[in-house]
Amino acid sequence: MNRILFAALTLVLAGGAYLPTDAERARWTMSDMTSWRTALEAYAHDHGNAYPAASNVGELRREIEGKYMIVAPARDAWGREYRYQRHGDGFRLVSAGADGTFDESTWSTPGRAKSLSDDAVMHEQGFRSWSLE
Repeated sequence: MNRILFAALTLVLAGGAYLPTDAERARWTMSDMTSWRTALEAYAHDHGNAYPAASNVGELRREIEGKYMIVAPARDAWGREYRYQRHGDGFRLVSAGADGTFDESTWSTPGRAKSLSDDAVMHEQGFRSWSLE
């Protein structure tokens, strides 16, 4: 079960209502994306330094889940499906962030995302994530 839904259900059943903040959702998403990267690197190690040739997260999960991750999350903490791209010798796993809008023109931008509405991008060489200071 999605962590956010589980947390919300637990609190509602306990008599309170809790909605995570965007910063909390960003932290959960970054943690999941880091787990994805570990699994993708392990897959590449086992497959001659090649990342999965999946065209979407559903196909990617079929390659990863069970062997490299017990449960591979298909959605970020806002409940939106990740985007996965294999490009050249690398990959991108992207969360659209708080606004839910993907902006491919920013996916190669180095450094930190300026806003929680910006896309977070995990790739073979690093992670363009949100600044949560």
